[in-house]
Amino acid sequence: MKPVNLLVSTGRSIALLLLLFLAVHPSSTSADDKAIGKTALEFVLQDQFEQSWAWTKHWKGKPTVIVMSDRAGSDYTTKWSEPLHTKFKERIQLVAIADVSSVPSFIKGLVRSKFKEAFANSILLDWDGDVCKYYVLQPGIPNVFFLDAQGIVRLHTWGKGAREHVEAFSLNVERILSRP
Repeated sequence: MKPVNLLVSTGRSIALLLLLFLAVHPSSTSADDKAIGKTALEFVLQDQFEQSWAWTKHWKGKPTVIVMSDRAGSDYTTKWSEPLHTKFKERIQLVAIADVSSVPSFIKGLVRSKFKEAFANSILLDWDGDVCKYYVLQPGIPNVFFLDAQGIVRLHTWGKGAREHVEAFSLNVERILSRP
């Protein structure tokens, strides 16, 4: 094999690997991301303690990160929420929303009690799935949205919370917060 062919072959292999990586690795800059640019949804949801939380009362006008997940992705949400809370503390508001729309009505009480046992912090329970549908939840993994103080979705990513992914998201949030 000639060196040129090997180089071309290696180049093609690298390009193929890069395309494969981009296809399977979600990004906050995904071209088909329908959440970017949306205005915050005005909602009222109850948490596991039956306290009502309204967007307009608690988060409107503040930079906010929403960590949202269905059951399949719930095991990974703290990999997002804990480092983001630690890094940004009072600079952002952090909201956790659980898509519980698939829960049959006759076991809602049981599900609520399981959330009470598992989490001391409020987790907003989206029983109808309306909030999750609005923000275009990617199923099976946590979704993380950054809304600026004007309530515009500026970033949306999803994944299991790999350290590098969380750090990249944090860096993008920091850039947005640092803008005049």
